[in-house]
Amino acid sequence: MPRMAIALGLGVALVVLGCAAPVAGPHAELSMGTDDDGDPAVVALVFADDPTVLKCTGTVVGERVVLTAAHCASDIPVENLLVFFGPDLRRPGTLVPVQAALVHLGADGTADADLAMLLLAEPAPVAPVSLVADAILADPPPVGVRLVGYGLTAAGAGDAVRKREGRSRTTEVNPQHVVLGPDPSLPCIGDSGGPVYVTTPMGERLAGVVSRGDAACTDRARATRLDVHLDAFIRPTLEAWAPGSLEAGAPCLYDAHCARGVCAEALDEPSLRFCASACTTDVECGASLSCQEALCRYPLPSPGAIGSTCVTHEDCVRGDCLTDQGSVCSVRCVSGRGDCPTNFACEHLGGIDFYCLPEPEPTCGACAVGPARPGAGWMLAALVALALRKRARRPLSRTPRSSS
Repeated sequence: MPRMAIALGLGVALVVLGCAAPVAGPHAELSMGTDDDGDPAVVALVFADDPTVLKCTGTVVGERVVLTAAHCASDIPVENLLVFFGPDLRRPGTLVPVQAALVHLGADGTADADLAMLLLAEPAPVAPVSLVADAILADPPPVGVRLVGYGLTAAGAGDAVRKREGRSRTTEVNPQHVVLGPDPSLPCIGDSGGPVYVTTPMGERLAGVVSRGDAACTDRARATRLDVHLDAFIRPTLEAWAPGSLEAGAPCLYDAHCARGVCAEALDEPSLRFCASACTTDVECGASLSCQEALCRYPLPSPGAIGSTCVTHEDCVRGDCLTDQGSVCSVRCVSGRGDCPTNFACEHLGGIDFYCLPEPEPTCGACAVGPARPGAGWMLAALVALALRKRARRPLSRTPRSSS
């Protein structure tokens, strides 16, 4: 798919994910909205290798959290994204890296659950917006809405650099999304992920996220309703990513994530990080942690690391859960190449399956796997909630999977 991803904008409709770039259409009848130097919580998602190139739009909804469309985050590593704060990509603004992304599990290429949340590497320099508390977008059409985005003013215009605002209205209501018609504006390429605001007795509230629309950006667009996803996706993620929300031993993403101590990298797996407090003895760490390198950490192997106990493949941050080998997390290896970490050996399990397994302890005979420790189940839930995303979910298996 081209670098200019589907985006919502004021004045044009979204292209469906994976489609070719839109063809130019008639522009005379369409009002493109107006330049917007306000709406500081509306941000641009840009490419790290060229921050002047727009990918999508998003909205700050938490101290370190941006809400956008699923298709804006599902096709790119987070290290390749930056969030731009400012009205114009051609002018100086603030750039903040993205640390993690969580895509709605129901995202299926339609507008029904086209949502993703991005965790910023540092607190946003602006206040978050308020979310809708009711199903106002489900009211009988038309419901007037305000759109904000950095996208094109018309299909083929080549001007996806400027924040703009415009008015639209609902024309159709579905259980999880609404259809928008021009009033006179619609979103366009670059506006995907941007906000759909509604006016309530409490003031303006974020009620939807632009998803997709027609290629000419003149007829219709679709936006995901937030009210149906607040309790199952948006609020739980905001709570899971909130500063100070985690206790010792919990998987974490940044230092302030932990109520006490720091978010420390596991000694045996650099992609795992856990809340850890300073210590001098094991007694200070409680029953499940021990004092290692002056911090309270899990006894090795860390939950989710190679050699730790597991139930499913998703309990392991890398590789597979070998349920026929003592329910242990492992990774594939090539015999004699030195692929395995210290105290692990590359074992042939049959066919083309070679995996790193713990070396037997001298006094333990054939017991290659240490005693089970609690944590596999909660590890999966925590990793998902904290957006430590690994490769796509795979079917469960009780035997090592072949590489074919």
